[in-house]
Amino acid sequence: MIRLLGVTGLFLLLAACGGGGSGGGSSSDNSLVTEEAVRAALSSASVDVRQMLYNYMDERYLWYREMPDLNLQEGRYADLELLLEELRKKPEDRFSALSNAVSQGQRFQQGVAGSFGLRFSLRSSDPLDIRIATVDDFGSVALAGIQRGDRVIGTADKTIDELGVDGFTGLFSEPGLGVQRTLKIRHPDGREQDYIITRTEHALNPVRKQNVFFSEISGRQIGYVMVEEFIRQTAVSLADFRQNYGNLGLDDLIVDLRYNGGGLIYASRDLASTIYGQGQTSDTYTVLQHNDKHSDNDFTYNFVKFDGAFQNLSRVFILTTANTCSASEEVINGLKPFMEVITIGSGTCGKPYASQSYPLIPDLINANILDSRSVNALGEGDFFQGFSPTCAIDDDATLPFTDARESLISAALYYADNGRCPDQVMADSTRGARSIRIPGTLLETSEPVTAQGAIRTTSD
Repeated sequence: MIRLLGVTGLFLLLAACGGGGSGGGSSSDNSLVTEEAVRAALSSASVDVRQMLYNYMDERYLWYREMPDLNLQEGRYADLELLLEELRKKPEDRFSALSNAVSQGQRFQQGVAGSFGLRFSLRSSDPLDIRIATVDDFGSVALAGIQRGDRVIGTADKTIDELGVDGFTGLFSEPGLGVQRTLKIRHPDGREQDYIITRTEHALNPVRKQNVFFSEISGRQIGYVMVEEFIRQTAVSLADFRQNYGNLGLDDLIVDLRYNGGGLIYASRDLASTIYGQGQTSDTYTVLQHNDKHSDNDFTYNFVKFDGAFQNLSRVFILTTANTCSASEEVINGLKPFMEVITIGSGTCGKPYASQSYPLIPDLINANILDSRSVNALGEGDFFQGFSPTCAIDDDATLPFTDARESLISAALYYADNGRCPDQVMADSTRGARSIRIPGTLLETSEPVTAQGAIRTTSD
């Protein structure tokens, strides 16, 4: 079984979701197991399969005592998602979900996804202003030349106002690889161009843009790294990050988790161990606590020692949004007993729970059921409401992530120099309204620019 935090953030979420998945959608972004087969299995489950799901939850679910008694013979419970919805504990459980088993395994273990590879940000509803928030470096969107900050103004035959938000997100609902869509894009310089994008199967690169900012005010060197998801490849890529940045003598570090919906716990622990290089293998990162039937399965993840981990950081800046969820929140929670954690952005999604991936229908559907809660070295873990930011700043998808003027980064750089949040926050109502998720991940390829008067940047 795969131990996960933030499972449901993997799938096709076409509305504002809290990273790790506010809602139990199980739509796959990979067609190696066809969407039709998955949907058929979800909607027409046998009584035996229904009973398996019920029995598993009765044994492992955190809130098994509060599960209702159901007549599983009822025809409506042939819909497994309806059955799961009836069994969930409300409001705590917004996250237990059913997923495409092949897609989930490919993403977490092989680092491969079938997707368009982008995320949109809805900056304003009146007028409708939809921007590209992230693009996956190996997906068709990045290869076409679309970048963060580009504005979507329509398709081949309709304007964005004619489509509306629902019509626009509906464009991406057709499953399967090879699906193509045309987007009319307006670049920041005013150029307009039509692009054909395709849902392709491609490798993921979860440790994204890396950078060093130099403050001309204080002379401080501030590192930056974006980690967009916690998969097996994350742990591998962090080794390269440590090798390139661990010995630079950085004064501060900005870790961008604004779109990271969670994933594998050990990958999040490896990030936390990279940040807190002073940590010892006896220091607790997180403890998973199971229900009383399985308290003997409680498990402690300790920090690990890495060559190149940062040895001199007393604080870390973490960039957050409502899409920062689960394993990403655990990075915040796990580091708090040992160093100052300054969060910049908006409140996180609020998922202090973990799940295992149970093969409900082998090679077709996994059940990802919340079976443990996570706490840090001080026993703190009830962040059901999410973590409120130290500095409340709106995410604004108009500038590259390595640009010192980008809203969240500029606030972190200001704090690094001044020891406090900036006086004027990005309170414009058009900023950071909500994000629209199309499966995929990010590499910001734009070159960094120089901020006026205070910060200059260099990029690898």
